[in-house]
Parts: sequence; structure tokens; C-alpha cells
Amino acid sequence: MGRCRQCCCCLCCPCCFVLGTLPAILLLGAVLALFLALAFADRQMNLSEVEELCEAAAYFMDTELAHTVASQRNLDAWNEVCREVFDNLSFEAQQLLREMRSSGRHRKELADWEIDGRSGRWKNRVIASVTNGTLKEKAELPEFVPLHEIPVAFKEARVLRFNGRELLPDSMFNATLADIARLHPDSADSTFMFGSFDLGGSVCRILLLLPVSRFYPRIGHKAIFPVMRSIMVTLSSFCKLQTMTYSVEHPERLLAIGPGNVNLRRIPKFDGGLNVSDRVGLGSQSTRGLSLLWYGVNPSKWWHALHTDVQDNVLIELVSATNVYVFPRELFWNTPSDVNITGEYHKIRLEPGQGLAIPSNFLHTVEHLSDSRLAVNYFFEPEFGEMQWPNGKGNYYTEMAEANKSHLAMRSLWFGSVGQLWDRFNIGMYMHSWKMEVL
Repeated sequence: MGRCRQCCCCLCCPCCFVLGTLPAILLLGAVLALFLALAFADRQMNLSEVEELCEAAAYFMDTELAHTVASQRNLDAWNEVCREVFDNLSFEAQQLLREMRSSGRHRKELADWEIDGRSGRWKNRVIASVTNGTLKEKAELPEFVPLHEIPVAFKEARVLRFNGRELLPDSMFNATLADIARLHPDSADSTFMFGSFDLGGSVCRILLLLPVSRFYPRIGHKAIFPVMRSIMVTLSSFCKLQTMTYSVEHPERLLAIGPGNVNLRRIPKFDGGLNVSDRVGLGSQSTRGLSLLWYGVNPSKWWHALHTDVQDNVLIELVSATNVYVFPRELFWNTPSDVNITGEYHKIRLEPGQGLAIPSNFLHTVEHLSDSRLAVNYFFEPEFGEMQWPNGKGNYYTEMAEANKSHLAMRSLWFGSVGQLWDRFNIGMYMHSWKMEVL
């Protein structure tokens, strides 16, 4: 480019400088614009990616009963907290979820997200084996250990007993539901009691789960979806269970619905927000869990309620006494499915103040001995990659880490989102056929 007529040096002339550098400025601007466009496009892609994963997380377990029938406000809140939870997951968990999405595995059928379904088959074999006498009650009780040794139960897949009075405040023992309701005068009218054998809950599951599981995967977000969701919201409102206040005033209602529960986060003054994970020595391995107050009696025989829990957990008796039946996983480990189980199971009578540590995936049930019975259950949800015990035979998280680690990543996204939904927006999530609430 030549010089301008007024100047002998293009470097010192403003006109020459602008003319000489204009192409470079334009090129730099174009590069910057391209960079911003790509960054924005990448952000949009990532946002869409995370939103798809959050939609999938909403269908984890039975959460679809809450998520799909929720108001638009609840759905927006779920997406907001879920995106934040995703950002705070470990790099490994995020990568596993991205790989799951890219392969299309995040859009699985609802049933594929269910928890370990083997307990139903084990239950029938246990009943037959106890009846035939090949499975017998163990003569000696499980070892009694101090609090800091409770993790040994989980690490070594052993049932252990402990002193619950060393773990919980004295005020929790010998309490009544009326006492607990009085502690929470502002929330007792809106805190629902979930009955395990409540007919209304079962009917609601049929009314809600069939449309959700059969219709939603087929119609997605088509025009009919808002109409269907309105119908579901109406059904869910109709199906709501009785409040704590109503149940306290009508104790016959508690007898009718069988054993029930309330999430302890609904009644925070009862245990004072106790950090049980720290108290038993798990620390940062489990920063959030599921904590329930159990009440009422089981109207059926003890074996009808046999089940497994994927989480390591502790059960502490507060009022009255219960018999707990526990069947270690080694009983089923190498036994063919068509023969009786041979071995011994635990039958432990828990008196008020006594606790029991139950490892992940141990088949168990509780036999209630009094209408006034109260107990608390603390389930420890591991942080992603934690509490995978090499010697803990049958541990759900150890097994899943070997079989399908991306499932654990999705579980972390789901569990973290459910917790944040409660902490930030006071929105609860139901699971297990409306019989339990995760907060």
C-alpha cells in the first residue's frame, strides 16, 4: 500500500496506519466473531445435552410419578437444579453421562432404571426354605460394636448391632407422633404420612403409572402432552394421602394403612438435622442420604414384606420393640435357583435404643410388635465412586461399578437433583409407589 500525499512515513501517519492495519483488524474481528459463534454453539449444544440428561434423570426409579405430573414450575425447578448438579459432578461422572447420551442409552424404558429386582425371586425361595426347614434361625446374635465400627458392617457385608442412644438425642426416644406434630406446628398440616399398605396409594399407582409408562414414551412433547399432564395433576391431587395432623387425630387411620413413614427432613426438629454419616464414621463418602421415621404395624405376616435396600443403612428402634429378620447375601450367592436355600438367618429383637446396621442388598424385613412402635432409618447414598467395598459381597454400588458404571453416574445426577429440589425450592419427590419420599 502506498503512502498518503501528506506524509513521508506511513508509520507516523494516522491515515496510513488505519489503511494499513484495517485488513488485520477485520481479520481479527472475523476470527473473534467465529470464536464467539463456536463458543455459543458449543454452549447451546452442551445445554441441550445436559437438558436431555436431566430429563432422563427425572425418570430414574419411580420419580416419574412426581416429575411428570408436576406443574410447569416444578419442571422448571428440576431442570435448573439438575443442570447445576451436573456441573458439580466429577469429570468422570460427566464423561460417563455424555457417553450415555451420545449412544442413546439415556432414553431407556422406565423399567430399565429400576433398582435391583432380584429380591422378589429371593423372597419366594426364602419362604419355601424356611417352611421346609433348610433355612434356620441363627442361635447367636450379631456382634455388638461401638459407633465408629458401623462401617465395618458395610465393608465386610456383616450384620452388626450398636447402641442407638449413643447416636441419637435422648429426646427422640419414647416420643409419640403427637409430640412430633407439636414440634412442627407450621408444617404438620402439610406433611403427608405414607402408608406401605394404603389402598389409596396402590390405586393411585395404577391410575398414574400406567399412563406415564405407556403413553409418555410414545407421545413425548407432542400437543397432547399438556392435556395429559393436566389430567395427571388432577389425579395426583385426588390421590394425596392424609396429613400428619389428621393421622394423629385419627389413630385408626394409621392402623388401616399399615407401617408408614415420614421423611425426617419434613420434621427437622425431631433429630435436629443430625449428620448421621459423620457420626458413624462415613464422613464425606456419603454427604446426603434418605432418612425416614417409621410408625405403625404390619398387618400381614413378616415374610410378606421381605425386601432389599440398595443403600447401606442403619435402623434404630425408638418406641416399643420389633423383630428384624435378615438374610445375608451369601445364602443366595452360589445356590441354584431351583433348590432350597441351606443356611442360617438372623432374627434380632430390637428394643428401644438399640440399632442394627444392614449392608446393601441384604434381604430383610421387620415384624412390628406394638401399635405405638416408632423407629428411624438412615440410608447412606454414596458420593460417585465411593462406598464400593471390595469385600462387601453383593454391595449394589460395587456390583454396578463393574457392570454399568454410567448407571451410577445417572443415579448421582438423580439423587443430587432431588436433594437440591428440596433444599432450594421445598419441592419433594416421591418414589416406590407413593410409599416413600426422597428429599
